[in-house]
Amino acid sequence: MKTNQHLVLSYFILFITGCGTRGPEQAPAVPVVPAEVASASPFRFDDVTGASGIVHQYRNGEETQPPHLSILESLGGGAALFDFDGDGLLDIYFPGGGHYTGPDQKTISGHPGALYRNKGNFCFDDVTASCGLNSLAEGRPWFYSHAATVADVDRDGWPDLLVTGWGRIALFRNIENGKGGRAFIDISKIAGLDKGITWATSAAFADLDADGWPDLYVCQYVDWSFSKNPSCDYDGKTPDVCPPKKFLGLPHKLYRNNGKGGFEDISDIASLKPAGDQGKGLGVIIADIDMDGKPDIYVANDTVDNYLYANRSAKGTIKVEEVGVIAGAARDGNGATNGSMGLDIADPMRRGQPDIWVTNYENELHALYRNLSKPGKPLFTFFTPASGIAAIGQKFVGWGTAFLDLDRDGWEDLVITNGHAIRYPTTTTRRQRMVVMRNQKGRFNDASAGSGACIMEPYLGRGMASGDLDNDGAVDLVIAGTNEVPRILRNNSPQTNHWIGFQLSRKDHADVVGTRVTIDGDAGKQYRFAKGGGSYASNPDRRMHFGLGASKDPVTVTATWPDGSTQTWTGLQPNQYHVLKQAP
Repeated sequence: MKTNQHLVLSYFILFITGCGTRGPEQAPAVPVVPAEVASASPFRFDDVTGASGIVHQYRNGEETQPPHLSILESLGGGAALFDFDGDGLLDIYFPGGGHYTGPDQKTISGHPGALYRNKGNFCFDDVTASCGLNSLAEGRPWFYSHAATVADVDRDGWPDLLVTGWGRIALFRNIENGKGGRAFIDISKIAGLDKGITWATSAAFADLDADGWPDLYVCQYVDWSFSKNPSCDYDGKTPDVCPPKKFLGLPHKLYRNNGKGGFEDISDIASLKPAGDQGKGLGVIIADIDMDGKPDIYVANDTVDNYLYANRSAKGTIKVEEVGVIAGAARDGNGATNGSMGLDIADPMRRGQPDIWVTNYENELHALYRNLSKPGKPLFTFFTPASGIAAIGQKFVGWGTAFLDLDRDGWEDLVITNGHAIRYPTTTTRRQRMVVMRNQKGRFNDASAGSGACIMEPYLGRGMASGDLDNDGAVDLVIAGTNEVPRILRNNSPQTNHWIGFQLSRKDHADVVGTRVTIDGDAGKQYRFAKGGGSYASNPDRRMHFGLGASKDPVTVTATWPDGSTQTWTGLQPNQYHVLKQAP
């Protein structure tokens, strides 16, 4: 269906000054090109955490003496950006991590996370307690947590929050607080999500069976416990955290949203891969990867094959087929498995197809899988060397990540946060700087050194959530660390280029994952894909942001919704956010 209606809402842009307070089928070969040298950066980020009011720290329990050196301590946590109170500003939730208690210090306990309400001007208030997030249902204490993700699971128009971790996951429904504001209530038991979890890491929501209700994929990691906690070292003498190869993987979980307030565990009947020496999931992202109109699932696994689940569902029945190896998206260019963590799906070459991006461990190239798929037939080729991204080398341990058009020139740039997984690395440092790469018409150059002192400052990074915290059209970064305060990095890049942004809204608040949005302007066509999950253990801003270059002319935009319907809007003004509402 093609329409020409204008949008019903634009976001007010805030101009701020500061707070003042604290396989078998072969893909075509690609050319290998020399590594690019560092280029002058058009980007600038400033760390504004100190004046933001954010003081929360994710704790991993490594302070215990004598140290356990458990692999549990290595994963860290993420961050979730979402407007929980509907005021047009992105709020931030941080998982809390955990610690050890009991006489032998082997009881795994949790710290509460923290919800910060965005007041504008990069100022935040801690509203964790007043919003009901300081404890679980019936006053139970928190579990050791890692990740957070967001979706409107009950389709009431308000974003709900899921938190994952050791031994369980928790789903919080967004409700009225009786005072004109919003709060959260733990509905995990009512929703059927209070059991069956051993060690959950990243999670993602998407409507997999075309009934409008967001279903849920949960990664699980490895079969570790204190009875399975061997001694390990990397230099022959210094005890350290054991690598994932010392453990078997755990089965991942898939839940169908029944549309009645609950979820049904369909992991055993949906054709998920079994546990054993595979799985070991750390990251997950969902989008229409093979462009057949159905959201597919990509999973970053640690030291074993990554998964690509092609969606073979019918309405009301979820079925997936794992095709990662045969599609060329499970391993690197040498056919080796990697230690994979962070994810994104984007179109950095502007071909109109969603490429897959994966951050990996040290001594491995990060993976850019170029999409060569035909509808329903996924096919990829390993494109990292040809893209220039290999220029950053193999010394980083990459986690949270995103493609973002930082300079608004119409080409999506790349950001990665880094930090070692073990306590005492032998060839590099534990705390590592970030990486920022500039996309120059499909070729990437390392622009980190000129992008701000906060980019080059070492940090024990894990999750990263990108989003426009002040609605000025420059995408900011929230970096989640381990045993230190998160970083709020304001995008202060000098800007002469223009931009436009969109929030998607379907009929009856149906899930939007799988939607494809195309803009057509003076700079040519650009494409974005509605996603669930992504980055590492985090939930980025779900609004779509496009750079327009020097053009300030009105924009034409087309949305292809998951139900196959298409709408086109014309005459959209740049330098603001619009809501794209699906026609009734």
